[in-house]
Amino acid sequence: MGSAFSRRRMLGSLAGGALLVSTATAQRSHASPGHRRHTTPGHRLPDPGTVDATDPALLSAVEAASLLHAGRLHPKELLDACLARTREFDGLIGAWVRLYPEFAYAAADAAGERLTRARSEGTPAPDVCGLPIALKDLFAVSGLPLTASSRVLEGNIAAGHSGVWNKLEDAGAILMGHAHTDEFAIGVATPQVGNPWNTEMSPGGSSGGSAAVLAACFAPLAVGSDTGGSVRLPASACGISSIKPTYGRITSHGMIPLTWTRDHVGPMARSLADASMMLSTLATVDVDDPITALGPPVPAGGYPLAAKGGASPLAGIRLGLPPSDLPPSLQPLFDDAIQVARSLGAEVVPVMMPPTPTSLATGDVVEMGSYHRQFADRIGLYRPERVASVGAAVASLAVPVVDYLMLERDRLRYQYDYNRLFTDNDLDAVMIPGTRVDGALREEFLGVSVTEGVPGEVKWANYSGAPVVTLPVGRSSATGMPFGVQLGARPWQDEQIIEIGLELQEAIPVWRDVPDLTPAPGAAPEVLQVAPGPGPDPTNTADAAAPLRTPPMNAID
Repeated sequence: MGSAFSRRRMLGSLAGGALLVSTATAQRSHASPGHRRHTTPGHRLPDPGTVDATDPALLSAVEAASLLHAGRLHPKELLDACLARTREFDGLIGAWVRLYPEFAYAAADAAGERLTRARSEGTPAPDVCGLPIALKDLFAVSGLPLTASSRVLEGNIAAGHSGVWNKLEDAGAILMGHAHTDEFAIGVATPQVGNPWNTEMSPGGSSGGSAAVLAACFAPLAVGSDTGGSVRLPASACGISSIKPTYGRITSHGMIPLTWTRDHVGPMARSLADASMMLSTLATVDVDDPITALGPPVPAGGYPLAAKGGASPLAGIRLGLPPSDLPPSLQPLFDDAIQVARSLGAEVVPVMMPPTPTSLATGDVVEMGSYHRQFADRIGLYRPERVASVGAAVASLAVPVVDYLMLERDRLRYQYDYNRLFTDNDLDAVMIPGTRVDGALREEFLGVSVTEGVPGEVKWANYSGAPVVTLPVGRSSATGMPFGVQLGARPWQDEQIIEIGLELQEAIPVWRDVPDLTPAPGAAPEVLQVAPGPGPDPTNTADAAAPLRTPPMNAID
């Protein structure tokens, strides 16, 4: 496996902006991997004969996809199981904002016909075809409500599809509903949602609803967003997996923003293989978001779905280990994960992450204010703990433009420093705890913004634009709550970091653990599709489209 992603080969080929220019044409002509049959073992769906389908809702996404493509499971059967489990258990969890059963069953019928036709004609259907999915309540779907889990947008109807839903719908995915976010994705608690492992505890934020949907096995796939750890913190808190891809790898068109230059769309799933499968569908060019055309092509056959295995699959890999400050209940879990990486052949070396310039936080607030100024007359509708931060964000628009541009200069400098960390230490990846806290009560971090990053070391990945996978490695002996680790690489090395993560997850398969849920009928409203909102932006709000999106660089000076 080491030769598959030799760090010297990568560092030699990824040189600053030259990569972006040389690969833009290649990516535009690169066919979507969802429409090709996988040919290499690491990219194949599992053999359907090895999949146990006693309860379809408990299947992983790749397992369910295998059965769907083989004709052993119909999309309606899978949707039935997911909706039944949701209705039985979501009352105490509250992961869903809204459900769309009529919309979903129509899509399930269409997916079933598509899969049948593919089998009869011998032509492949996209891997995600027929799989139920949850969207974070930031992603527009034409004619359906979009509220960012806030009273501020109560009654808002999306005017069109987000780029994310365009891709998933084209691939035959089935939208079950919108999952809760911490209001406007600002916070790290998602207090309206209970963690399925203990509903008195927080699922993390801001993609806490998406993580709870997955941990409770209400749906096999979910989409979140990550501006300051917002898919990684919930993944660690809920014992699921996530990918924060390279900035610009997935379109953000038609998504309610928090800060344009740090917002990353993130696939979330029970396993890293599941999230990787969805990334193959999402990481293609969107003409409405030009930055998506600037990166290297999606790998032929899509991103990897399985570990390669063997005695030393991480031989030749160097993992950087920054200092960590963990409570006694979590440190042994992190230490054990490090030892597993070593046992797989990885070399682990101590490193120091570059310091984050304090000026960057000011830039975040300015970008947040640029969007939220449109709601200045509705400030009283925000949650009380958000009023001050929203007001400060709007007031920050008085910052001179030249100061904001200097903040962007500091962001670029941080990217250089991050890349130099890898070249100076000959690294393939860094390994960092998924959180610094051993569980948190639902309102413990109620007023904390994702731009502060208090519960964990997360800002480094958003400012560098680097890809990160998060995967569970165990549960605390003190609280019983899950704990995960982050693995980060350099920008555009998404495939390589997924390969490393798959090996570690194969050796630590705790993602298969399912929490014991207490029956409690769900109360999420079931909503019909209506006429689209007036727009023009798909979110049906103003200033959602990013005025500034620049791809991350691999240069070191």
